Amino acid sequence: MRKYNTSLLLLTCFTVLVFLTLSAPKAPAETLTLSTVDFPGAVETDCNAINRQGVIVGFYIDSSGVNHGFRLVNGTFKTIDVPNAAFPGTLAYGINDNRDIVGWYTDAQGNTHGFLLTATGHFTKVDYPGATLTNVWTINNAGTMVGTYIGTDGLYHGFIDKAGVFTSYDAPNGSLLTEILGVNNRDQMVGIYRDANSAQHGFQLQNGQFRAINYPGSVVTAADRINDSGEVVGLYGTNSQGPFHGYTRIAGVFSSVDYPGATETRTRGVNNAGTIVGRYTDANGVIHGYSGTP
Repeated sequence: MRKYNTSLLLLTCFTVLVFLTLSAPKAPAETLTLSTVDFPGAVETDCNAINRQGVIVGFYIDSSGVNHGFRLVNGTFKTIDVPNAAFPGTLAYGINDNRDIVGWYTDAQGNTHGFLLTATGHFTKVDYPGATLTNVWTINNAGTMVGTYIGTDGLYHGFIDKAGVFTSYDAPNGSLLTEILGVNNRDQMVGIYRDANSAQHGFQLQNGQFRAINYPGSVVTAADRINDSGEVVGLYGTNSQGPFHGYTRIAGVFSSVDYPGATETRTRGVNNAGTIVGRYTDANGVIHGYSGTP
């Protein structure tokens, strides 16, 4: 196994109940149990994805300002650092049920590359051909990876990587930016795009069919992940500069997710059981990870 640093630390958490505020159409209120997830000693913790077994991946920032990926298994953290990564470090964003992990890192020359860390501990660099930057956001059980890259045109494009074969994707109608953030095991995909007026929307892509996703009443929407039942999670804002709120969309019904007492909440991941993960900002401006179980 290639060398990478690990830290075995305990999960610090507390649990609260939160009632989701529902947007039209109305439905019975859903209750989630939300728990704080903090990497011990970190100044910031972000939870980005959760798989069927409940393994959470994300990243934390240490007291020196360096990013490290992590996975959290049964209350135990393990740090993920891509070998030879340089400041600002390594960020983990996706995990599948096989425990393959994806994300991105910065090298000594300041270039950003995607990475795949297999369950057996092997790191592979992932670069879209000819790109100046590659971010890998998610991987499904078949090994399909999705993400974004910056091309020679200086624009952000979405991509799909199936067994090493890359396909570029741009949202229709003159999109200024496209990022594919999530893919499920049915090859349904979600992401974000900016239209010709620079407004940000979420989108869903299924069998080549594009559909915009906009939280009711919002001016900014992101669609971060989609599970096999078609539940979508992400964030929205009524102001383009924030603060933002998390949301779930289940059977077409949007529900806002706000961590109690937080000044901002973002929902980043969801598994097939409907457990969500994300991050929130407390009243002191500190960012914590969280998980939420139905």
